[in-house]
Amino acid sequence: MNTFVAVEPRWWLSNFGGMVVYGAVARRSRSWVLRLGFAAAVGLHVGEAVFAYRRARQAGFEDAAPRWALQTLGVGFPSLIALRALIAQDVSEPAPATA
Repeated sequence: MNTFVAVEPRWWLSNFGGMVVYGAVARRSRSWVLRLGFAAAVGLHVGEAVFAYRRARQAGFEDAAPRWALQTLGVGFPSLIALRALIAQDVSEPAPATA
C-alpha cells in the first residue's frame, strides 16, 4: 500500500499561493493586524505539519512522514484530510494472513 497521497495541484495553487500573496501583502503593509494574521497562519501551518508528521509515524508510515509534514506545511488542512482518509483505509483493510 502506498503510504503517501499527494493532494490535487489546485490546493497548492490556492492555499500555498494564497499564503505567499498574503505574506507579500502583510510585509508591505503597515497594518499590524495583517502581519499578526500572517504570523498566526504560518504558526497554524507549522503546527499542522508537526501533527501530520507525528500522526503518519503513529500510523506506521515512517518513511512517508516527512512528505506528509512538508505537504501539510504547504497546503494545510487538505493534506490532513488525505492523511486521515489513508489511515482509515489502512485500518479497514484486513491484515495479511501469516503462515
